[in-house]
Amino acid sequence: MAWLKQLGLWVQTVLVPLGGWGLGPAAFLDSSFLSLAGGVDLWLVTLAVANPGSTPIYVLAAMAGSVSGATVLSLTMRAGGRALVGKRVSSEGMQKVRAQLEKYGAWAVMAAALMPPPAPFKLFVVTSGLLNQPIGRFVLGLIVGRAIRYSLVGFLAAHYGRQVWDWILRLGPWMLGVVLLSVLVLVMQRWKANKTREMSA
Repeated sequence: MAWLKQLGLWVQTVLVPLGGWGLGPAAFLDSSFLSLAGGVDLWLVTLAVANPGSTPIYVLAAMAGSVSGATVLSLTMRAGGRALVGKRVSSEGMQKVRAQLEKYGAWAVMAAALMPPPAPFKLFVVTSGLLNQPIGRFVLGLIVGRAIRYSLVGFLAAHYGRQVWDWILRLGPWMLGVVLLSVLVLVMQRWKANKTREMSA
C-alpha cells in the first residue's frame, strides 16, 4: 500500500536521526500498522552500544512504544477489524494462533512478545483483538514479554557491544528467540512453584 511505503520512508528520514527520541514512536509503528522487520532491535542495540548508561531509558522507550502500538492494533481489530484483515491473514494461521490464545491466554501473548522476527507477533495481536480477549491480561502479557526481550537485548548490547547484533545476524533471529524463550520457561516455572506453595500453605 502506498501510504505504508510513505510511512516507512518517514520513519527513515525523520525518526532515525532523532536517535533515542525516535525509538519509542518507531516501536509504536512497528507493533501497530508498520513492520520494520527487526529494526527496533537493531536501533536499540546501536543506541545501547553508543550510550551504555542510557540503556534503561532506551529499553523503556522501546517497550512503551511497542506495547502501546500493539494495544492500538488490538483495539482496532475489536472495533470491526475483521474487514480490515481481509485475505491478508491466512485462516489456517489464525486458527493455530486462536487455539494457543484460548489455551494459554496471556502466556501466549507473552511468548509472542518475546520472540523476534519472523515470529508471527502481529498475528497474535490481531487474533487477540478479534477474539475480544480480556484487554488487561493482553496488555500485561505484552508488558512482561517486551520488558524481558528489550531488557535482555539492551543488557547484552551495553556489555558486549556490536557483536551482539553480529551474533543475531550470523546465527539468525531464532538464536535470540531461544534465549528469550528460555527466560520465559524459567518465569513460568517460578510462577507455578509459587502458586503451588500458596495452595499448599
